[in-house]
Parts: sequence; C-alpha cells; structure tokens
Amino acid sequence: MKRGYHLFLLACFCTGLLGGFRSELELSGDPAAQQIFQAHFQNRRGLAYRWTSGGENIYRLRYGTGFSPTETVLGQIPLLCIVNFWNPVTAVDRATLEAVFRGEITNWSALGGKDRPIEVLVYNRPDLPRLPGTDRPGLRQVRTQEAMVAAVRVNPNALGFITWPLVNPAVKVLTIDGVNPAWTPEPLPLAAYPYWTELTMTAPDLAVGQGWLRGGWWRRWRFRRALAASFAPGKPLGGQIAFTLAVAGDMMFNRRVAATSIERGDYRYPFWRVAPLLRRATLAMANLEGPLSDRGQQLNMFRGDPRFLEGIRYAGIDLVALANNHIMDYGTEAFLDTLERLNAAGVMYVGAGTDLASARRGRLLNLGGVRVGFLAYTELGPGFTYTRVPQHWAATAELPGVVPAREDYIREDVARMKTQADLVIVSIHWGQEYRHYPTAKQWRLGQAALAAGADLVVGHHPHVLQGLAVTEEGIIAYSLGNFIFDQKPEATRQGLILEAAGDRAGIRQLRCTPLVIENEQPQVAAGDAARRIMELLRTLSQGL
Repeated sequence: MKRGYHLFLLACFCTGLLGGFRSELELSGDPAAQQIFQAHFQNRRGLAYRWTSGGENIYRLRYGTGFSPTETVLGQIPLLCIVNFWNPVTAVDRATLEAVFRGEITNWSALGGKDRPIEVLVYNRPDLPRLPGTDRPGLRQVRTQEAMVAAVRVNPNALGFITWPLVNPAVKVLTIDGVNPAWTPEPLPLAAYPYWTELTMTAPDLAVGQGWLRGGWWRRWRFRRALAASFAPGKPLGGQIAFTLAVAGDMMFNRRVAATSIERGDYRYPFWRVAPLLRRATLAMANLEGPLSDRGQQLNMFRGDPRFLEGIRYAGIDLVALANNHIMDYGTEAFLDTLERLNAAGVMYVGAGTDLASARRGRLLNLGGVRVGFLAYTELGPGFTYTRVPQHWAATAELPGVVPAREDYIREDVARMKTQADLVIVSIHWGQEYRHYPTAKQWRLGQAALAAGADLVVGHHPHVLQGLAVTEEGIIAYSLGNFIFDQKPEATRQGLILEAAGDRAGIRQLRCTPLVIENEQPQVAAGDAARRIMELLRTLSQGL
C-alpha cells in the first residue's frame, strides 16, 4: 500500500516536472508594457510565453505595486509628461507641475504658455500609471496610453503622461527640473528624474492540481529564476534615444555674407551664435547653396570662398546637401573642386556625385548604433535652374552633377536605402521661392518619399518658412527657410533649425528652434520674435 502511494506521488512529481518544462506561459499587459518586457526578456528553451488578452492562469504586467502578494517588481519606468506639439511650454519644475496636478495652477499662462485652461488627463484603470495628485475628482479620464496620445495630439490645452514606447513626434515630452528623458542619449539615473513607476508582474493563483499535476509550481520557479536574470527592482527599464539630428536651411557664402565675414576677419562669423546648438547634435546637416571654390567661370550667381569650410566645421555641420539650383553656378570645374574640398575637410555630402550612380547612392551612417540613410534631390528645369551659358545640371552615367527630384528615383532610392538602414532622411530642393505654402509637386514628391519608407523629408529653396506635416507615415518639413543668407525682406530673415531625436523605431521627438538673421548672422529668436515665427509655423502647418 505504501509502495503504491509512493509510486503515485512519484508519478505526480514527474508529471508536474515534465509539465513545468513543456508548458507555455500566458502573459497579459498593455502594449507598452509588453514592448518593454520583450526588450529585456526573450523566449527560452522550454519556457516560452505568449501574449493573451484575458483568462485565469495568466501572469499580468502592471504599473505600480500593491496588487497581489505574488507580484514581482521587474524594474523602474520613467513617466513622461506630454503636451500638444504646438504648446509653447517646453520645460517646468516639479513643484509647479505638482501644483497643476493638485488643481492649484489651472492656466497655461502660469507656465509661460498661452492664456488657456490646463486640462489634466488621467487613466481610469488601476493597472496604468498615476502621478502624485492626479487622483482628484473631475479630471478627464482615458482608458489606454494610445488614447492619451490621441487626446493630447488634438487638444492644445491637454497635459498627460505616458511611458517610453508611446513617445512619438505628434506630442511633446516636457523637460522637468532640467531633465528630458526623450532627448537624453545616456542611460537615465533614477535620481536624475522625478517621476518613475514600477513595472510589476503578478503571478496567477495556483490550485493544488494546477501546481503539481500541470507543472505550475515548477514553471513558476523556473520563470522567477529567468526573470531575476533579466530584471531587478531598481533597474531602469525606460527606453532612450540613440541619436539627435539637427537640420538647418539654405547656406550661401557670397555677396554680403562674404563681405561681412571678411570685415569681421573670421570665416566662422556666420555661425558664431548658432554653433553650440548644432554641435550638441549627433549629426548636423544643412543645404550648401552654391560651390565653395576658387575655380570655374561664373555662369549664374553664387560661389563661396573655400575658407568658409572653416566655418562649416566650426559649426559642427557634418553633412551638406548639394542637390540644389546653384551648385553649378560656376560650372563643372568649381562643382568637382567643391566635392574634393568637402572630402578633404571631412564634410560629407549627398545629392551630387561624379556620375548618376554615385550621386544617387546617398550616405549610410551609424548614429548611436542606429543605421541612418541620407539622400538628396533637387527640382530642375525652366524657372528653377538657369545659367548665362548652357550648362548640364543633372548627373548622368557619364557626367557629374546632381540628382533630379524624380518620383521614380525617389521611390527606388528610398526603398533600396530602407533595406540597409533603420531610418531614412531625405532632403529635397523644391517649391516656389518666397511662397509659404507647398506646391502640388512638393506634396507628390514628399508623399512618394514617405510611401517608399522615408522617416523624415526636409525641404529647402523657398527662402521662407513652410509648414510641418507630422503623420503616421512620417514627417515632412516643407521648408526650413534661410540659414546663412543676406536677403532683406523679413520673411527671408526667418528660419528654423529642426532637431529630431530617434532610435531604431524611428523619429521619437521633434524640436523647432526659430531663427532670425541679423547682419548676415543667424541667431536663436527670443521673445515676441520667437512667438511670431512659431505661430506662423503653426498656421502654415494646419491641414498638411
């Protein structure tokens, strides 16, 4: 009798042991929590898991603690406060923010924004994150983090909070006490940022039969050991950006730009006031409007002194687009000399080459471990490219030149680059000068680039600002306006530096820094000038 009982227990033990090695775990949690978990924990041999929406014997991912005695803290996740992209507020201190949460501050003007009421949004589910003071009654509730982003995207008065996987350029992450996790490439120490929440996993209750006969207890023991190898209660689990990109508008080193720089005795003069902003980016880019050479014969307008390369390097500009309507102004000789001088100075270029194949090849760069591809194109033809004597412009199989902005070229090149790169950035010289709204051709070319897989399309040539389109497919900045130029009308003395923060998932955040050009020198706009430029940009972006 005893022997039979012992054999029965042994059989139960072996059945449970085998079940613990063969069974599949079921997990549930909101999509953001799932992404964070998958980034740190992979399926293991005999310990696979799958995601499910509900059921009984499920391991549940939650934010916070206190749900169950069987919960395990996997790590810490920063909570990111978000506002509408066009909200002028970019930074706030913790004390002010918590006064907003408590309802003591109710208007954006108290934070440096417009005279509008603050609408704090919170979640109506206990398993989603909360911030101090946001449990007061009367606040608008949303059910998911996706709904939070959607609400903030369309509501200029809204203030919400999300976790890293939901960060995208349609909303703006606030800097709090000088720290912005969405713009910080380095790992974020817990002490550096005020708002964190725990990511916890709650194990299911197991009946005796489930625990022994179905291997639940063995499986839980093995799962707990595997979790301990990947997680820890104090481990930061939030994502971080890999790189930042800064893109500026048209640069022309002739006429008054050259004269003023010579008067100041410094070819770095045009960049004095903006160099720190550009140098803080992982990579900075601009459009080089005309050759930098002392060779060639004047066929049209611009040629810059090669010594301005000193200023380009001083500003930290790593890459220039050469696909434009002035790069051949002094003929093929000055064009080829410019390529050689850029190579010698260590400044990369795109959109031009010694033949069409090299011009269309683009650049594939490693930025913080992310493969980013760059391409450039220009419109050509009557009214766009002109010279005093005949001059070829477009590169061919035999001739050097630039890449024409043809839809078939853009689709083919972007699709090819996308097979090699995590992200693709496209520069296009297009549109009509001094016009604030894009043409139908600009729209078609931009859509072609996005459809082929481009993440960001940046435009030049109009010499004035045009709008910004942020869509599910990607981002188009139709014109950044002038950067280094000497034109006199006010609209041509306004520009923009577009900064982007990204990782392998794409562009996460955008930042627009308005510029004004004074004495052939761009500087960051402040006060009323900055507000006017950003309001113009917002108006121009409506409906794009």
